Amino acid sequence: MTDDERPVLLLTCSGISHTGQLTTMAGQFLRCRYPALLSRHLALTRLKRPLEEELDTDERLVAVDGCDQCCAGNRIALVGRVPDAYLIATREGITKRGMEEPRFDEIEALSRSIAKLARNDR
Repeated sequence: MTDDERPVLLLTCSGISHTGQLTTMAGQFLRCRYPALLSRHLALTRLKRPLEEELDTDERLVAVDGCDQCCAGNRIALVGRVPDAYLIATREGITKRGMEEPRFDEIEALSRSIAKLARNDR
């Protein structure tokens, strides 16, 4: 199985801030709009099992953080994994705006960036 054929696990930081919530919404948007694109979407703040158990698969791991605090990236590193693809929303032109609700245009823009990573187009 090639890297392009492996199912894709999306892990989002899903923090309480604007950008954290944006990562969750973008993941949900992708699962609804392109159900075959992702095998699973996990929100870091809502795991039902320890992260090391969730990542113990052959899926391509695409990790998305909302900001430079890198919550998802740091947690992945703690369990000894390296994501196959990694993205930080604020480095994709998203401005962190405290506790404001994410706008639809931001959800669409971040979703496009994540989809490129999931498709290995980047």
